[in-house]
Amino acid sequence: MSNTPQKPAGTTRVISEELGEKLVVGEITPAEFLGLSREMLYEIATRGHDMLKTGKLQDALDIFKGLVAASPHDSVFHCNLASTYAHLEKYAEAKAEYSRALELNIGNVDALVGRSELFLREGNVPAALQDIQAALKLDPEAKRENTKRARATLTILQNAEAAKK
Repeated sequence: MSNTPQKPAGTTRVISEELGEKLVVGEITPAEFLGLSREMLYEIATRGHDMLKTGKLQDALDIFKGLVAASPHDSVFHCNLASTYAHLEKYAEAKAEYSRALELNIGNVDALVGRSELFLREGNVPAALQDIQAALKLDPEAKRENTKRARATLTILQNAEAAKK
């Protein structure tokens, strides 16, 4: 009997040369290569949100970094990663991820609102207002929580400007 550990039966996966080539040249994502469906990825993202809400920031960061690596063209995953960076007070990384999310989907309201808050943090009110107005245009009834927050921020900014006069 050998002392070499044995692999459990059925864990070896044969990878086709064609799939490997498609991954290498960027025709498929790592998630597609691994056979992870969009539903599976979003189930993992839900777990990441739970981690974020319960203050397990490093775990959330690991999950969202993994999702971005697995599906690099998904705007939502970049936005989630950005939010996690913001919670960790890594603002430059957060702004870069929000911007990437918007490059992939200019209509990502959550990314617009998140980035606007980072612009305000930097004192860049014109850029913040531009993102807030874009978010409010996309969600004029403020159905999303982030849009409600953006609307409140806009009101505060308008009141501050009126008080100066």
